[in-house]
Amino acid sequence: MSPLISIVIVNYNRESYLQEAIASVLTQTWQDFELLIWDDGSTDRSVAIANKYAQQDRRVRVVQAHHQGVAAACKAAIAQTSGIYIGIVDSDDILAP
Repeated sequence: MSPLISIVIVNYNRESYLQEAIASVLTQTWQDFELLIWDDGSTDRSVAIANKYAQQDRRVRVVQAHHQGVAAACKAAIAQTSGIYIGIVDSDDILAP
């Protein structure tokens, strides 16, 4: 069954911020969502950080792609979601619950 909300994080070399951004999404009071982390060709530890969360939480999915820039990456990421509503979270954002 598809989640109501798809949340997309497009990331490019933001390892120092990504963990907090992901954790803030996963601690939301509304739980019917998927989190798609689209890595846009990072060369730092971003993918390892994202994969750690994907292994711990079935709502998290990681897509590794070649670097294409934020607009193209965001469009490609949204195409991979399944929710009715879409939320975009920058890789350095921290959401309140």
